Amino acid sequence: MKVHAVGVAGDRQVTLSAIGPLRTPQDEVFPQPAKRPWVLVVGEKFRDFCVGRSAMTIAQLREILQLSTALVTCEPMILVPGQGMSDADMASILALVETSAQRHNLDFSLWHRWPRRAGRALSHKWKPANSLISEPRKIDEDRYLLDLLIDDACELMGDHQTGQHLQGMLLVEAVRQSFLAVTEAFFLPQDGTRYYFIFNNIAAEYKKFLFPLAAQLHYRVCDREVSASSRRFTVEVGVEQAAGEAVRVSGIFTVVKDRSLRKMEEALAKEALAGHYAQLAANRDGVGPAPPPEVAHAG
Repeated sequence: MKVHAVGVAGDRQVTLSAIGPLRTPQDEVFPQPAKRPWVLVVGEKFRDFCVGRSAMTIAQLREILQLSTALVTCEPMILVPGQGMSDADMASILALVETSAQRHNLDFSLWHRWPRRAGRALSHKWKPANSLISEPRKIDEDRYLLDLLIDDACELMGDHQTGQHLQGMLLVEAVRQSFLAVTEAFFLPQDGTRYYFIFNNIAAEYKKFLFPLAAQLHYRVCDREVSASSRRFTVEVGVEQAAGEAVRVSGIFTVVKDRSLRKMEEALAKEALAGHYAQLAANRDGVGPAPPPEVAHAG
């Protein structure tokens, strides 16, 4: 099925048929009633994913909302939020649709159910764009659920977004943030004390690509040890999309009070600097490993 409409957005002509056949990956899992097309909306950095699919970027959606003539459709298109959009992007689109000629042709109900991004206290990120997860929800004492929320502007998307899938290190960072968020929300006293996380081990197993669709982090606490000075956790996190696990990350980390770590960190920093100077002195005096050979540079 295709929908074809032409209108004017400012001084530009926009053709909706460029979206292509109105089918999405969800079609295989959730059969759709006739005349209820689904269209995925993603950030600009995932524009390659939209080619030939029932998907568009948020910039294309803005152009459609700015058309002065209403589209002719049998049923409203269901717009499915995907990855790459910021909270501000989504809020601006919902504000724009209120006065758009297309407001009766586009169904934004899923946008109002989009999960809330984890704030600074949970993700330990100052910039909202760098928070890659939702606030965690508790399933039971050992299991928690979070949503993957990628913003085009996040630090790991700055200069390394190739192809159509999500980069592997982006997912590892999202899982690392889930370690912080679940622990902060459910395992640490809310008395204003600041804690520091020490990561002892993180291992990732990649099973398949993740694409800019909704995805969830299934978090399980495998073991925890609590003492007067620290807490140690062993966890597993499966990142799932379209009812299949794409990545599994296991990790071990220790949580200590911030003031305790600062003393230890200061001592270790002093020791590291002294060792570095000692190595430089030994190399200068001809003792110890030889410095690397000089390399001639052309030009």
